[in-house]
Amino acid sequence: MMNDAIVIIAAMPGELKPLVRSWAALESVNGVDGWQHPAGPIMAFAGGMGAAAATRAFARATQVCQPLMMLSVGWAGALREEVAPGTVLRASMVRDLNTGEMYAADGSGGLLLTSSRVASREEKHRLATTYDGSVAVDMEAATLARLALANGLGFRAIKAISDSLEEELPDMNPFITAQGKFATARFVAHVATKPRYWSALSQFGKQASLAATNLCNTIADEIGIERPR
Repeated sequence: MMNDAIVIIAAMPGELKPLVRSWAALESVNGVDGWQHPAGPIMAFAGGMGAAAATRAFARATQVCQPLMMLSVGWAGALREEVAPGTVLRASMVRDLNTGEMYAADGSGGLLLTSSRVASREEKHRLATTYDGSVAVDMEAATLARLALANGLGFRAIKAISDSLEEELPDMNPFITAQGKFATARFVAHVATKPRYWSALSQFGKQASLAATNLCNTIADEIGIERPR
């Protein structure tokens, strides 16, 4: 077991792809993919979307290393017009929308909200007007912050914006499985007959790719390793 490791937890492998391209892949356990940095005590995991998946990812991390610091990373939706896709935010606080609990995140980028669902355009507007200082919304950070606090770990939340405040996308929540995975094939079949979404989804794909690249560069800077090539 690797001691004093930096643990990076995302929801989707695509969020980490640029970073872990040359890392050693771990055995996938309980739906959690993992990677180990080749030259230091740094581990990355992707367990799926939502609280239960984030909890499984943390449990998997503790099977293979002794964490010292946890980074909750990944895509998030913007709650401010000026926060453009591709922007990377180091949250200062994380708020659990289910419980109201607040957690410090050792950054200066404002308040990150954690929801149990992918937020629609209407929901993002409601959150933006309800929670002063909120800049983005995700689905995992509050759970990981709670686990970090309970285990005496340092915690940071670093999120890259994949969709703007005004983004009009189809509802993705019905396509998130019980394991927190995204049912891509079912989603593609669903939108194939809805051409009004095609342009927006194409743009969203480009934004998500840019966000992943920027996110992984920021993570590398944050933990002091070489940026992905």
